[in-house]
Amino acid sequence: MRGVRQRRNGRRGQALVEFVAMAAMLMLVLLMLALLLYTFREYGGRVMDLVGSEYP
Repeated sequence: MRGVRQRRNGRRGQALVEFVAMAAMLMLVLLMLALLLYTFREYGGRVMDLVGSEYP
């Protein structure tokens, strides 16, 4: 009976570690997507400035 109890505690710890790892990866992916969105918005603004310029 004691071995079963130890395995359950180990599994709870494993689930917590997996949850923290997934949360960290999700935050990293969201940060990368935000950076990508910012970069493309800046690039789009530059393109619109070039298109709207009155240079011959």
